[in-house]
Amino acid sequence: MSRRQHIVSQQRGGVVLPLLLVLFVAGLAALIYGVSSDSSQPDSALFTVSYLFLMGISQAGVVFSAITRLVEADWSKPYYRFAEFSTLAFFPFAIVGLIVIVAFARDDLFYWLNASPDDHLSPWLNLNWLLIRGLGAMLLFYGVSFWYVKKAMSPDLAAARGQEVDADEVERQLYLFSPVVLILFVLTNTFFAWDFAMMLIPHWHSTVFPIHFWFGNVFAGCAALILFVVIARRTDGADSAFGPHEIKSLGMLVTGFTLMWLYFFWAQFFVIWFGNLPHETDALWKQMYGHYGPFFWIMLSGCFFVPFVSFLFAVVKRSVLAMCIIAIGINAGIWINKYLMIVPVFSSDHVPFSNWLDILLALGLMSGFAAIVIFMARKYPRYSRWEMQRQN
Repeated sequence: MSRRQHIVSQQRGGVVLPLLLVLFVAGLAALIYGVSSDSSQPDSALFTVSYLFLMGISQAGVVFSAITRLVEADWSKPYYRFAEFSTLAFFPFAIVGLIVIVAFARDDLFYWLNASPDDHLSPWLNLNWLLIRGLGAMLLFYGVSFWYVKKAMSPDLAAARGQEVDADEVERQLYLFSPVVLILFVLTNTFFAWDFAMMLIPHWHSTVFPIHFWFGNVFAGCAALILFVVIARRTDGADSAFGPHEIKSLGMLVTGFTLMWLYFFWAQFFVIWFGNLPHETDALWKQMYGHYGPFFWIMLSGCFFVPFVSFLFAVVKRSVLAMCIIAIGINAGIWINKYLMIVPVFSSDHVPFSNWLDILLALGLMSGFAAIVIFMARKYPRYSRWEMQRQN
């Protein structure tokens, strides 16, 4: 990268962060206005969709690092730091967002909190246990993730101070704790799959749906990593650690995840269709036909049809532009997937983002998350250099 290009890149970076902060403040103001106003209130179901989507794909960052460390994938090492930053960046929004949803939207989302004594609900289904399992699981997951990321950065931070850290010991500890990160991720997302999707429909019981829920987050989160390649190439130029091999390898991983996502989707779909129980099939037919029908097929196209056909051609997996387009389609599909989990339960003809409050809330949440990622990328080492220098 020439000196002039580097200066231009820095100027653009200096504009992006303030803009994101302005959008975040606007979203925060919209939230405060909405919850305090009687005339114009935000759509709690739609806010929940955006919250679950961003939390899911951000948590997938540290999951990606844990999986690829366990299988000793050398190509994935340049992605580690960006992926881990995305997980830690959403931590404050994850905690505050859940509290806001429970405080202001529980009457809309959680009908079982106000059930009559004759319903004989499980002791598990009450406000205290909702907060305990939600906040408890997240605090445990993010606490372990913070230690995991701090440990992974320790050799690079020590090198910057002129100190040394036993890299072999750090690598051993990361390997041992990677399964713990994965287990806590599955546990946390299983709780959210129960509370924010399955339990919105009375008497719906599924052992497959939570797997479909959390794997969709991993699928979208891994696809979104290609956006970090674009950012790194624009800011680092020739110093970028992402080459054709790293991009193609990520494409191969996302190809496999595309097929796995379809399998998990079909597994939970087939159980509902074959069982033909009205309390389950009514919600499914509402997604597939009528007002929500186009959303359903856009979801399938973005998550499976388009990526599957595209990834048949090797040239696609070598193209950053093509991968970005596919990644955006996959993430849009997973967002719609969560939208169809929640919104049709409450409305038969909902139109997303038809309210200015909803638009500002979504932009504010995403902008605040992105601003913290950028801040962390500037303050801490962008790449796990010590791991990139070690070959398996």
